[in-house]
Amino acid sequence: MSVFSEDIDKKIQLHKQKIEELEELKKEQEKKLEGIKEFDTIIKRLCNQNSLSEDELFVARSAEIEKWIIGMAGQEAPSSIYNNLKKHFEKSLNRKGSSKPSSLPKPKLAVGAYRNPATQEKVEKIKRNPKILDQWIEEYGFATVKTWKVD
Repeated sequence: MSVFSEDIDKKIQLHKQKIEELEELKKEQEKKLEGIKEFDTIIKRLCNQNSLSEDELFVARSAEIEKWIIGMAGQEAPSSIYNNLKKHFEKSLNRKGSSKPSSLPKPKLAVGAYRNPATQEKVEKIKRNPKILDQWIEEYGFATVKTWKVD
């Protein structure tokens, strides 16, 4: 036997061993999938017997579900559910939190003095709005602050 054929035989043996390990993993996975299907069937049966929807079951288990999901945050490779929820909430926050500023010009207050009737504070606008005037516009609305002009 040559050195080449011995190397090939060793490689074949290693591959056969790897194939056996993979086949064993496949059997274990199939067994888990059968268990998941059986679990799903049992949950549905119990929900039907107790006039309970799956949504109500999830709400009842929400604390445990939340702990489970939060626990995945520290993992090196969290489950796809964690990553999908993370993406969902990031998109949701971006849509709500940082809406794009309007490209339309903002309405401008006329130059002059404005008095806040709630605080009796008076602010003078010369060119640009002072910070306090912008805060009033944000709090009370442009149309309201516009009526506070005293000059």
